[in-house]
Amino acid sequence: MSFMGQTVGLRFDFSPDEVARVREGLPVELIGEIAQRYGLSQQEVLEAAGIPRSSAHRYKGFGRLNREQSNRLYKVMYLLRRAEELFGSARLAAGWMNSPKLFLHGASPLQYLDTEPGFRAVEHLLGRLEDGLVT
Repeated sequence: MSFMGQTVGLRFDFSPDEVARVREGLPVELIGEIAQRYGLSQQEVLEAAGIPRSSAHRYKGFGRLNREQSNRLYKVMYLLRRAEELFGSARLAAGWMNSPKLFLHGASPLQYLDTEPGFRAVEHLLGRLEDGLVT
């Protein structure tokens, strides 16, 4: 499956190479790629990753996000990819990520991604769906 981030070689395989790419900083342009692929605004992507717009703007001049921001963006990309694989398209994945879920107390998965517990809750919910469990 073709997926954003191909220019930086992200395969979401948790390899040492992937760890190094996140450590060195992901390209700021990935924010726009993600937004375009999933029909989201760049602000929605930044909020999901917990990256302030001012920080993203500051790092745009460097061309790369810092390690912490890259890690957060990687997590958002990882779950969007899992949702896309589960639902079969970027459009359906974005729809699911943007709609309220009872499992998340009425919040959308995208709204939950800006914290570690929220990320884990969305990851768990996707896992349940992948396993065919009704949530």
